[in-house]
Parts: sequence; structure tokens; C-alpha cells
Amino acid sequence: MSHRWQPHVRADIYYFPSIRATLYDALVVNTPLYHLIPFESRIADIMDNPEALIQQAEKLAAKGKSGWSFFGGSEERYEQAATCYRQAAQAYEIKGHFLDAAATYIKAADIQANHLSDDFEAPDNYVHASDAYRRALMEEAKPLNDNEKAEAKAKAINCRKKAITLTEKSTSSSKLRRLSRMYDAIGQINEKDIAGPFVQARQDLLNSKKMSPGEKERMDVLAKEPQPTPQEADELQWLQSKTAFSDEEQAHLKWLESQILPAMQEARVAYKEAANFLRLDAPINANTLLAKYADLGAFLATLLPHPTEKGNAKYNYYQEAIEAYQAIIRFMQGDPTKNRFGLPTYYFKVCVCRLAQGDDKDVGIPQDFEMYRRMDTMYQNRYDLLFNLLQAIVNKDPNGFDALVTKDHSLDEWGRMVLEDAKNSIVEEFEFA
Repeated sequence: MSHRWQPHVRADIYYFPSIRATLYDALVVNTPLYHLIPFESRIADIMDNPEALIQQAEKLAAKGKSGWSFFGGSEERYEQAATCYRQAAQAYEIKGHFLDAAATYIKAADIQANHLSDDFEAPDNYVHASDAYRRALMEEAKPLNDNEKAEAKAKAINCRKKAITLTEKSTSSSKLRRLSRMYDAIGQINEKDIAGPFVQARQDLLNSKKMSPGEKERMDVLAKEPQPTPQEADELQWLQSKTAFSDEEQAHLKWLESQILPAMQEARVAYKEAANFLRLDAPINANTLLAKYADLGAFLATLLPHPTEKGNAKYNYYQEAIEAYQAIIRFMQGDPTKNRFGLPTYYFKVCVCRLAQGDDKDVGIPQDFEMYRRMDTMYQNRYDLLFNLLQAIVNKDPNGFDALVTKDHSLDEWGRMVLEDAKNSIVEEFEFA
């Protein structure tokens, strides 16, 4: 077993391992000389032992409460206690115990927030705690149950909010960027960690009710058969029932949407706050966050029922998304050469949201489409699609609408989602009638 040389012990003592530890304790640890050793050296032997580090931190915090001592004031004791807690949290992370790591980061942050005047360390530790709670959802050594996951998600957001409260009091030049990152993280926790599983479950349920193009074609053929055989009649009935929701599935779908809405709304608000902090300092990053805000607004609109008269929640979600996209367009038009490949994306998103919003189909929507067609010289065929889709809505032709969307392979997932909502305005109108 090798032994490290201790600079504060005589070199000749180093060669007698049997008595070295005893002499070291007698001459150094149990005397005031111990406090002359750098703090990092004193805890070096327990750096990979989180429990020992926590014990050391508790002792130092207790000494900090007692006030000034000959070998340092209470502030120094609290600093050392916070250091021990942070080192312990890092040791827990290495072992894969992220819940313990998060709780220990919080202890470090609480000491720094309550007993030390530091604009950065306390918020930073709360941020580390929040990240540890998020990692625990997927990487915890012992998998979490549903209640523990829900608690970890709530604590992750709460830690970020504590960091925001402390950072808002800061006078640091990096304050705005730090606040933006914190709000962005709150948005991601709500969107991905909280709402994400419910969104996926909802999408899986909806996908289970979709027919393949081959099945749809077969159903159309069978429906036109003047005298179907019993087997063909049974097949047609099965195909027609495939897209129908049972009462239980309908109730489950409504429950999933009730879980998605509040989390996505909080995510949306957080993204907009994050964008506002960067509006002057980093406008390109701000636009990225504003696009997230707009995309989520359109998604939330698709969860709500038709119709979309002015003033209701569905109409307003689409309107707020449109206004956010238009704000991005105005910024990008300041340098159209640099942004020529990005602008068409937002032109198209405005038009798709207007189509789904459904207000003023005869006058307002065609005028908007024509205006953006003139602006967008690169993708004229997109506007032919939009005009044709609008005509299918006016003609109350959901099958024609579906055929146009299916034929266009340039549409991304977001575009198909919002266009599906636009088509639902026809379907739900039939159901209402």
C-alpha cells in the first residue's frame, strides 16, 4: 500500500507507516495546527464518500451558527459546509443516486442563500439540484415509481424557480442570459418531462384509429359495391368501426388532454419569458424560443374543440401563435439575404394557422395566402396546396382534404397536426348537424 507524502509531517516520519498516523493525529489533527492545512487537503480523503462529507458539512454548519472563532468566522465555516455538501452531491451523482444528489445540492444552496452573499453559487446549486431531479427520472440507480416521478418533476421546477428568484436580485452582467436559460429549462421540464408521456400516449391512441392508405382504398371500394357478399359486408363494417372510439377510449383521450393542457400552457409561458430576456441581447436565440412558444400555442389549439369564433380559447391560441411567427418574420426581414431559407418556414406556418383558425374564410384567409405567396418566391407550390385545402373546407369535403395532405410529402409533423385540426372543422360541423 502506497502512502502519500504529507508536506506538514517531517520527511523521516514518512518512512515509518506504523506510527505515522498516530503522530499525525497527535501533532496536527488534534491541535490548532490542523486549521493551517488548506481545507481541500483536509477533506481530500473523503471526497468519494458522500455520507462522510455530509457529516463534515453538518459539523461545519453547526460551528458557523456558533459565530466567530480563533481559526475563522462563521462565514468561512458556512462556505466550507456548502463546499462539502456540493462535493457530496457530486459523489452521489457518480454513484447514480440522483435523488440524494439533488437533496444535497439543495442543502448547499440553502446555506449559500441564507448565510452567504453570493449572486451565483446559490442559484447554481439550485440549478444542479433541478438537473439531478430530471436525471433521476431516467437514470436513478433504483427506478422510481409514478408518485416518485411526479414528485421529482415538481421539485425540479421548484428548484429552478428558487434559482430565478435569487438571480433576479443579482447585479451580474450575465443576469439576463442566466434567467433566460432557467425559464427555458422550466419550459422543457413541463413540455418533455411532465406533458411528454401524456402527449405520446395520446398520439399512440390516435394512431391506432388511423387506417392505412390501402385500408382506406379498400373501404371505398366496398362502400361502392351494389350487392356485397356477407364477407364483404363484414369487412366493410370492420373497416368502418376501426376509426371509431369506444366510450372508454373517448374518456381516456379527454383525460390525457386534461393532463397535457396545464403543463403545456406553463411551458409556453416559460418559453416566452425566456425569449423576452434575450430580445435585445441575443435576438436570434430569442426567436428560437419564441418559435417554441408559437408551436406550443398551435398544439394547444388542436386540443380544443371547434368552432373557432373570435374570443374563444382555440381562436386565441392560434392568434397568439400567428402574432409570434409574424414577429419572427419582421426580425428576419431585416436581413432577408441571410434569412432567405428560414423565412418561408414562418410564412407557411402563419398560413397554416390561419387556415385552422377558420375565421373569414371567404375574404381574409385568401388575402393572407396571396400576400405571403408574393413574399415567398421559393416555394410557390405550397400556396397552391393551401388554396386547394381552403377550397376543400369551403366545399365541406374532408375526403378531398385528406387526399391533398396525403399527396404532399413535404409537410412535417407539425404541419400535418395543424392541418388535421383544420379538417376537423368540417367533420365536427357534420357531427353537429
